[in-house]
Amino acid sequence: MKKHTIILLLIGLAFLPACDGFFDEKPAKSLVVPQSLNDYQAILDALPRNMNTAPTAGLLASDDIVFGPSILGQLYYSQASIYLWREDFYLPDEDEFNWYTAYNKVFQANVVLDGLNDYDPESNAEAERKNYLTASARFYRGMGHFEVMAHFAETYDPANPGNLGIPIRLTSDVNQKIKRSSQQEGYASILSDFEFGLSVLPEKANVLTRPSKWAIHAMLSRIYLYIQDYEKSKMHALEALAIDDSLMDYQLLNSTLTYSFEVFNEEIIFYNSMPGERFSYDASTFVNPELVNLYDSSDFRLHYFFKPSQVDSLVNFRGNYSGDYFFFGGLAVDEVVLNYAESAARTGDTEDALMALNRLIFHRLDSAFYKPVAGLEGISLLKRIAEERRKELVFRGLRWLDLKRYNKDPEMAVTLRRNLNEENSTLSPNDPRYVLPIPPKEMSFNPLTQNPR
Repeated sequence: MKKHTIILLLIGLAFLPACDGFFDEKPAKSLVVPQSLNDYQAILDALPRNMNTAPTAGLLASDDIVFGPSILGQLYYSQASIYLWREDFYLPDEDEFNWYTAYNKVFQANVVLDGLNDYDPESNAEAERKNYLTASARFYRGMGHFEVMAHFAETYDPANPGNLGIPIRLTSDVNQKIKRSSQQEGYASILSDFEFGLSVLPEKANVLTRPSKWAIHAMLSRIYLYIQDYEKSKMHALEALAIDDSLMDYQLLNSTLTYSFEVFNEEIIFYNSMPGERFSYDASTFVNPELVNLYDSSDFRLHYFFKPSQVDSLVNFRGNYSGDYFFFGGLAVDEVVLNYAESAARTGDTEDALMALNRLIFHRLDSAFYKPVAGLEGISLLKRIAEERRKELVFRGLRWLDLKRYNKDPEMAVTLRRNLNEENSTLSPNDPRYVLPIPPKEMSFNPLTQNPR
């Protein structure tokens, strides 16, 4: 009974109407005090919408998704603001899901870490399990902090590591006021949280909603690619693929299923999904025709990712690796293969980059029409890998992070355009609106510097 009480309490914290900022919410800790290692595991396992919830902002803001006119009234104002890249972003007193959900993950991880710090194990087995739970909690804390960093801070600039990062929360004490770290400080904390588990966690988790070495290497590969440390991204991608590099052969899938993929298919490294917002299953949520036109008829992704919509020439997305209508936001082998291909290309390993790229493509095309990519190098190869990332990692929220990276290279940068109900928007490379504004409630109750719009 205690376990279920803890789960309900902490799930509730994510959705409390925040009369103060999230950091100032006063959870009723006196009602529930975790006492056993099982209690701490229960907090980390609180499902389905806590530690394994992925942000929606990257999907909403990207050029993967197109909304029909009828959906605007179904969105929260801040969701529409993300989609249309508005300067006037929030309504008064409106919460921002992506900020609060990520910091709820950080808070719960810190509850576990603070409790474990005072926990005295009674046996060697308990000591090992305490270490495992510490590594698990730090994984979730690192993930929560990175989610905020990726959406509420500028892309990391190695030449300016002192640029503003995010508040880094290392305690569950909600009374502690904290400023934004530098990006260098923030990433040092994030990377440290993940790296701690490399000597502690099992290679693979027996439950894919729990962290593992496989997941850590995949996550570090993603982060290092984002912050442009390509050697380390390549190294961690190799480490992840050495544990398991299985790719599904799309020729063998059943295209008649409502959703093309099983919930824990063989490519899943760590399961995360976006919440079931109205736009997740609305018939007026379309795939950008520009993206659909990148596939040729021999590409099985055209059939397994998309389905005809009620509007001529537009399609809906059905290729969630979550196995249902929840958009997948976790870690998978296909992403790691592409991380390796790009990092290899950027560090001069053209042959390895082509081998990785072609291995993925081979598993996605009709073998009768497969023709390996060859003869590319430099920027031409990078553009081909970028195209494959867009075709493969559809509706996972990663396109936005890629766009932020590409903006730093004039040959890779993209200008985005939107039109919804006669509201036209353009987003140029390196526009300040690539960084989401901090929710006003946080600005009111914490000493934070706001992002310009």
